[in-house]
Amino acid sequence: MKDSEPDSIFDQFYEAFSPSVRKSLQTIQQTGGMLSAEHCRVVMESLKISAEVLMQRLLPLAKLYCAATISDFQVGAVAKARMSDNASEIALFLGANIEFAMQALTQTIHAEQSAIINAWLQGATQIDGIAVTVAPCGCCRQFLYELEGSQNLKVILHNPIGGKTTPHNLSDLLPTAFGPHELGSASGLMASRAQPADLNLKLSSNDPFVLKAKAAAKKSYAPYSQNFAGCTVKTVDGRIYAGRYAESAAFNPSLSALHTAIIRMTMDQPGAGNSIRRALLVEKPTATSQRAVCELLLQTVAPNVTLEYFEAV
Repeated sequence: MKDSEPDSIFDQFYEAFSPSVRKSLQTIQQTGGMLSAEHCRVVMESLKISAEVLMQRLLPLAKLYCAATISDFQVGAVAKARMSDNASEIALFLGANIEFAMQALTQTIHAEQSAIINAWLQGATQIDGIAVTVAPCGCCRQFLYELEGSQNLKVILHNPIGGKTTPHNLSDLLPTAFGPHELGSASGLMASRAQPADLNLKLSSNDPFVLKAKAAAKKSYAPYSQNFAGCTVKTVDGRIYAGRYAESAAFNPSLSALHTAIIRMTMDQPGAGNSIRRALLVEKPTATSQRAVCELLLQTVAPNVTLEYFEAV
């Protein structure tokens, strides 16, 4: 959707704010669903509100990115993320549920997953909190628990009946949790000490599209399977999006590299689900492989595109 369309649903959201605040908020569409640290400060100071209140104010905007083709139930999420070791340098990342028609429900991307992955792929170093339009399901609570520092993660929920907004510790929403430590992992998703995997392609290539997927694979999070994987997709207008695998200790909430690439594409171009013209997966297959599930998903979002595949070692 173009910014120049005066009657767009995005513009209707911005109209509720003053011109100075609106200018900062409109950058969200230009930065893949992110409100930068600089613009966060501008908006918070102008409106005299906290980051947590701003997160709630942005939830209706996050819902506009939804692709609820099966449920027709829109969920929005806004993650508060650190962009450096400076705890005061925070940015906000939007996310929304993404569903795939004619696919199993297990392929669905939840809003919380979308916001977290959006932050991870755009360089966030830690997630401090997340606001959601509805209470996170069990799958999302498990996915959030995978984050480094999840014991201190705040989940902000709004009760539409009483109109009260309350923060909850994730540990209260997921008692007696099972996570990375139970499977012998010393750190979680987005840990600052994580080092890129040492990967080399079995079949060498100088194609930038391949190399971008390889670079994504090296930064993927696969502590349980070591199935490091990265995916690149190219849209009809020439834009390229890279995604990387994100595992969960509970296995099922894991997101393939293609799923995370689709998150980046959707948050940059809402409604661009059928615009993929090229897709490529680089992975190190182990006891598991993402090739089949990525091919299956690609058949739905881009039925005329064949997944290119490069094996890494």
